[in-house]
Amino acid sequence: MKQFTACIAKLLLWLPLTGVPLAHAELPMIGGATLHCVRSATLLRCTDSQGGYYGMAQRGNDLFLRGFDAGSGLTWAQTTTRHGRLHFFTGLSSDGNVWSGLARPFGWDVITRFSTSSGGQGRLSCNRLKGCD
Repeated sequence: MKQFTACIAKLLLWLPLTGVPLAHAELPMIGGATLHCVRSATLLRCTDSQGGYYGMAQRGNDLFLRGFDAGSGLTWAQTTTRHGRLHFFTGLSSDGNVWSGLARPFGWDVITRFSTSSGGQGRLSCNRLKGCD
């Protein structure tokens, strides 16, 4: 689950930073995968080279995510709500796993802490220049 959450966090951090003004884009990802994305002002739909797909919609301070992870065969959904600089998120996957967490920016870094219903927890730090660790 940590790898899955890290992938989503990287996607959410990286996509707004691309600055690609096109409605269609091919985005190279770590590990040789490629995302093909189509976007509008408030919607984004991406497919990856492994057969996964991801969609995002924004309404006000809320971000709605849905997707399918081809590696695990799981579908999932996540809602993120922004309160000032803090981003609170909760999600559910098709195997019944639930996760929640908090992301907060510190300069060029975003620190994310999360926990899952299976007892897992983690911390992810992403930097706009260095990526995520």
